[in-house]
Amino acid sequence: MVSVKKFDNTGAAAGEATLADSVFAVEVNSQAVFASVLRQLGNKRRANPTTKDRAEVRGGGKKPWKQKGTGRARAGSTRSPLWRKGGIAMGPDFRNHYQSLPRKVRRAALRSILADKVKNGQLSVIAPVSFDGPKTKSAVALLAKLEASGTKTLFVLADRNENFERSVRNLPTAKALVLSNINPHDLLNFERVFLFEDAARKIEEVFGE
Repeated sequence: MVSVKKFDNTGAAAGEATLADSVFAVEVNSQAVFASVLRQLGNKRRANPTTKDRAEVRGGGKKPWKQKGTGRARAGSTRSPLWRKGGIAMGPDFRNHYQSLPRKVRRAALRSILADKVKNGQLSVIAPVSFDGPKTKSAVALLAKLEASGTKTLFVLADRNENFERSVRNLPTAKALVLSNINPHDLLNFERVFLFEDAARKIEEVFGE
């Protein structure tokens, strides 16, 4: 079992929390992390538009006029890019950036990132926080108590917590993420990660080997 800092729901230090080695102390698999992030960013991209080149445009099989003697420029096809209704020269060709990746590899990537965060002292556990309403001031006070003001901070929640999520939403350096939406890009993009205590236990259940 590995130990990380633990905080109560007000942001005050509350000793240490123990986390399962099978998730938070694994060897970092950098290739799985790279493939998982590449997949996530690729799947966010829209597929390229597509155009037809001169070989794909319908028609143009017959030479418009003979090669010599007409006084006009040479032409071999009415579907030349120079002609109206001709093909498009060097236009975009359809490409779908969607990638698939085995679930085993995706989970290995998440375990690797979480373990690396623990190793670098960037991951902590916090008791579930609930606010009376969506108040950004409350979120600012919590971050100050956690000594995370001005630091890119990610909170991972076990379930939806609308008041907390809306309180954090307006802060440029903080984000609240429900466990079902956990992803490698966000984990890597934020310097500090705070797992709600119930979220940490669910991670151990779901991602434990």
